[in-house]
Amino acid sequence: MMQELVNQVKKTAKKATEEMHTAVPATIKSYDPSTGLASVQPVAKFKKPNGETMDYPSISGVPVVFPQSENVTIAFPIKAGDGCLLVFGEKSLDYWLYGKETDTELSFDLSNAVAIPSLKNTGSPAMQKACSENAVVLQSGGTTLTVKSGEVVIDGNLTVNGKIDATGDVTGSGISLATHTHTGDSGGSTSTPH
Repeated sequence: MMQELVNQVKKTAKKATEEMHTAVPATIKSYDPSTGLASVQPVAKFKKPNGETMDYPSISGVPVVFPQSENVTIAFPIKAGDGCLLVFGEKSLDYWLYGKETDTELSFDLSNAVAIPSLKNTGSPAMQKACSENAVVLQSGGTTLTVKSGEVVIDGNLTVNGKIDATGDVTGSGISLATHTHTGDSGGSTSTPH
């Protein structure tokens, strides 16, 4: 009798957790940067009561999470085919998204997803460089920005729209901005810059 009760409790708990969504890998189908919302396709299967498996349906209106605060955002392009991790909220996202509550009780429902971009099942040269050099590495095409203790290195072209202030010397093609001289018009050399 007691074993039957234990088995029934286990069966009920298993069924409840099988219907609960927590997190799943997915692929971006489309992304609208003006709204911050994406359509995504979970990369997983679910099992129907008869034992057959099916693809999850695609989900639209999914907020994409970028590191940001009121005044600072770190953003990068999101394209169709990019990987992401879907995390499913405990409650409906309607109040947070639209500022109004709904009558729906959708705990851990597919419609309560947020997408965390950049989920990949492989490493990359930028990740390897970051780990081997103990650095932050930003890589876009053939340009790499590496930030490590006491040094910032840019492999690629640099365009600055604005003022540059430097307290140390600036050197370009081996020429020091602080100590360079020119040949004067009377044959001698000019003094160093002040």
